[in-house]
Amino acid sequence: MENRGPGSGMENVTGPIPDPPVPDIDADGLMVPPWVKFPNLPKQSMGWRMGLGEHYRCNTYPARWSRQSRPIRLQLRANYPEPEDWTGYYRRLLGT
Repeated sequence: MENRGPGSGMENVTGPIPDPPVPDIDADGLMVPPWVKFPNLPKQSMGWRMGLGEHYRCNTYPARWSRQSRPIRLQLRANYPEPEDWTGYYRRLLGT
């Protein structure tokens, strides 16, 4: 992982990974979807096909999603609607 702390010379660098990082879990205890976790990463970016973005989108989030009850999934969808370029993400998680 890249050092972006004080003295690294990168503390003011903006990029696809927010600094400080967005937590996986929000204040209500709900996991945040990929577009919230990595808000600076455009949908068509290579970051979703390799590295931290890919791991969160393809592994971490789907694994947690699969363990959630239907009411929690509905709450997640209500709290975090899919942006236009992510349309169908939740449906793909459901396997439909």
